[in-house]
Amino acid sequence: MSNYESDPAGIGVGKRYGPLAVGGVAGELPNTGTQKELVFELAADEMVTGAPMTLPLPANYLVEALYLEVEEAFAASSVADLSIDGGAGLTTDFVLSTAAAIASVATTGLANLTGTSAVNIVLTPDANAIASGTGKARVIVQYKSV
Repeated sequence: MSNYESDPAGIGVGKRYGPLAVGGVAGELPNTGTQKELVFELAADEMVTGAPMTLPLPANYLVEALYLEVEEAFAASSVADLSIDGGAGLTTDFVLSTAAAIASVATTGLANLTGTSAVNIVLTPDANAIASGTGKARVIVQYKSV
């Protein structure tokens, strides 16, 4: 158990002595093989033309699954494409124009599902999604370090 002394030197700073019990913390697990997620949050009022959303994938990654949840539908015919490190995108884009509970999406056509170097994963909404006055969605990329 640690001891806390309030302002022992008279300068307005407290000190803690002894071991500090740690609990209720969260963070990234450093080991390989652990399931991790990247999450793209899309909102109609926050997307900008010509500015795709980019998140980094660390070196030695393996993309295992994609999920899409559309909480609030975007304008008709709204879709978004996903690509990794400039490779080919999905054969079938994410459909954003229909509200739907979270569901798995096939990775068909998506290149660079695994890599030894750190890369960027890019989500590119189309013009209809960007121009939409409504819409809120989440794309989840599950991966692990190998």
